[in-house]
Amino acid sequence: MISRRSLAVGRLSGRLLLSDPAPMIVTVAMPLILAPFLVPAARAQLQLAGYATAGGGDQVIPGLAVLFAFLSTQLVGTLFFREHAWGTWDRLRASPASTADIVLGKVAPLYVAQLLQLAVLLTTGWLLFGFRPDGSVAALVMVGAVFVAMVVAYAVMLVALCPTMDLALVLGNLGGMVMAGLGGALAPVSSLPRWAQAVAHLSPAYWALDAMRSITLDHAGLAGVAGSLGVLLLFAAGFAAVAAWRFRPSTVKIGTT
Repeated sequence: MISRRSLAVGRLSGRLLLSDPAPMIVTVAMPLILAPFLVPAARAQLQLAGYATAGGGDQVIPGLAVLFAFLSTQLVGTLFFREHAWGTWDRLRASPASTADIVLGKVAPLYVAQLLQLAVLLTTGWLLFGFRPDGSVAALVMVGAVFVAMVVAYAVMLVALCPTMDLALVLGNLGGMVMAGLGGALAPVSSLPRWAQAVAHLSPAYWALDAMRSITLDHAGLAGVAGSLGVLLLFAAGFAAVAAWRFRPSTVKIGTT
């Protein structure tokens, strides 16, 4: 349960997030700009794979949603590191809020924001690009909620591990692109080189996209994606455990304003 102190920190973080909405707008706009260029090739790939009625958006929209969710990890890093740059981190530590209250309060608005971004992308993909899930919508919602939790946990882990904001942003973007690419965000895993297919299962993006693909193309319900959900939860727990192990509120971080 979120404490009142976490809610207070969350309200402040939410206002900071909304004060500069440009990064959130970009992570929604860019996939929608890229989608029409990628849909024709994705349609051909899916039809060759045996999905005769697939429109291409069934591959492109979930893939871009996963890719840009990973690239949104910079929002988490920015909120933490700027507190150090502004000299307000010590004020937060001096407040009655515990470290757990502060961390939870800061990531909660970002979790909600990323869920909204994912919902907007999938809804717009349905309206414009032929994204038509034929499985359980409830299962799709569950996959999205667990996937976003995993991405946020990954971002907090980077905050805990990295001494500077620049390093956290570089690792977040690079790691996100690698994980998304290996997981099939830009092309089906079956079309990747053999070495990439061999290691694709090590990427959390693979399991998110595998679940979305099953729901979208193979009529899957919650039971059909339970395995992928379990793996995503393991990744989220692993990232969160590393973050808890290495996060030191007294550590000096270098951010920019």
